[in-house]
Amino acid sequence: MIVSLDEAKAHLRIQHDEENQLIEGLIQQAQAAAQDFCRVSFEPYVDDDGCEADVPGPVKLAVLLMVGYFYEHREAEDGAGFRTMRRAFMTLLYPYRDPDRMF
Repeated sequence: MIVSLDEAKAHLRIQHDEENQLIEGLIQQAQAAAQDFCRVSFEPYVDDDGCEADVPGPVKLAVLLMVGYFYEHREAEDGAGFRTMRRAFMTLLYPYRDPDRMF
C-alpha cells in the first residue's frame, strides 16, 4: 500500500487499534480508485539505478483524503462533502494520469 496504516491513523487522529482492519480496507479502496483514475500503478518501485522511487506526495494526500471521507461518512453520505473531496482528489491526481491509457 502506498499509505501505511500508521500514516492513515495519524491523518484520522486515531490512536486505538480496534478499526485497523477497516482503515486498511479503506486505504486499499482509495488506492485502487487513484490508480484507476490515473491508469497507473502507484506502488513504490526500484528504478533502473537501483534507487527506491517514492510515491509523490500529492498522490498520498489524495488517498488520505478519500480514506478520511469514507471513514467519517461510513453511515451517512454528505453529497456536498463528497463532491468537494472528489474534486480535490482528482485535482491532486490529474498531473499523474497516463493519457495514453485512458481510452
